Amino acid sequence: MDVIDLQTGVDKAIDALFADRLALLCGAGLSMAEPSQVPSAAALALKAQQSWAAKFGTSRPPLPDKIDDQAELFFQNGDLADVYLRSYIDHDVFAVEPNDGHFAVADLLLTGAIGTAVSTNVDMLIETAGSLLFGHVGAGVDRDRVAALPATKSPLLKIHGCWSDPPGTVWAAGQVAAEPIRTRLAEGAIWLTQRLLNRDLVIVGYWTDWDYLNAVLEEALAAVSPSRIIVVDPCDTATFPVKAKALYDLGSRATSGFFHVPISGADFLDKLRVDFSRAMLRSILHSGSGSYQSQTGVAPDPAWLEPPCADAKTLWRIRRDLEGAGPNEPARSHQPASEPLLGMTLLQLQAKGATSEDFCWNLGGTRVRVLRTVNRPLHEVEAEYSRETAPVLAPEYVIAVGAEALPLPPSIARGPATGSIARGSFTKWRSRTDAVGELGL
Repeated sequence: MDVIDLQTGVDKAIDALFADRLALLCGAGLSMAEPSQVPSAAALALKAQQSWAAKFGTSRPPLPDKIDDQAELFFQNGDLADVYLRSYIDHDVFAVEPNDGHFAVADLLLTGAIGTAVSTNVDMLIETAGSLLFGHVGAGVDRDRVAALPATKSPLLKIHGCWSDPPGTVWAAGQVAAEPIRTRLAEGAIWLTQRLLNRDLVIVGYWTDWDYLNAVLEEALAAVSPSRIIVVDPCDTATFPVKAKALYDLGSRATSGFFHVPISGADFLDKLRVDFSRAMLRSILHSGSGSYQSQTGVAPDPAWLEPPCADAKTLWRIRRDLEGAGPNEPARSHQPASEPLLGMTLLQLQAKGATSEDFCWNLGGTRVRVLRTVNRPLHEVEAEYSRETAPVLAPEYVIAVGAEALPLPPSIARGPATGSIARGSFTKWRSRTDAVGELGL
């Protein structure tokens, strides 16, 4: 197992991503990062102990210290779902804010950048993040549900169940050997063997203080043969063989390397999302280089071919604009596109002195937004985006690359009016041809 730094690990994951070989296994550590801070198993167990003691004092034996022992006790008595999960596990404990790692996983699943994801978490934070990115993450707790997803949607298999159905979640060792969990895990293992064959697998936040989870993972991953394993966790590398033997054995079977990145999983995934976005934007800029040179007679400044340095959310907004996603649509592409006119427009703006500002370009104090709007009437594009951005934040110009400014019939032509929150701002919507003339590009 080789220890590598953050950038080296992200570079390896990016290579797998663009080769359609990237898969992900995430565990409890992902959801424990800020601001989510989902409580650990130990914290949940302590709270259950305190609640039990407050009700029964010394009239009954105390609950065990470990959560899987507590759950096993109630499972053997037939009270796991109706008593333990209902009365001693807070139903709101997983209803927290997704962190950067959740948003990264959701974005990379919605675009197909991650081909297959497996989660041992019962929370719905990846799915929530997907909704906030305007997309539906294809999650399921068993093979049949994820296998039935459209071929264009990357699946998220939640092998321990989902908190949307608490009785179906796995908390106790006894559940693993009992139906219907036993069959669900066995079928999931067969599905994973096929989905992860010769894939590069990033494992994030897999540490657990639930001992039986290692047995579940061992069953699910026993026959998986990955190409490369990248484990992301801020732990001591020397503890891997003992703490999670099944995953260590899985890494030992990897044919192209077994690596450890000692950093937070949320930080790694956020960096992966940023570098992925910048690579996508870089491709568009480079695709416009030849057209720019043909138009001007000189090659663009190499600095203009580099995408802006920005956070993951800003880059996601730019990526959506240049992909052509609508106001309430997710980004859906994970392969670099060739868009010469789009790239040339961005280069022309920079040649005129424009600098990146949030998801727009600042051209001498004028904010300019660039959209990909292929083969669409300009007035329809403007109408679609009319309520997307509050007037105080709206740019002065929107260049709709690929749209055509058609003459409007008198019945729908608009005269001058003042901007308002209800109607929109004074944003000038222009086709690329008109914007080049007005802005002097």
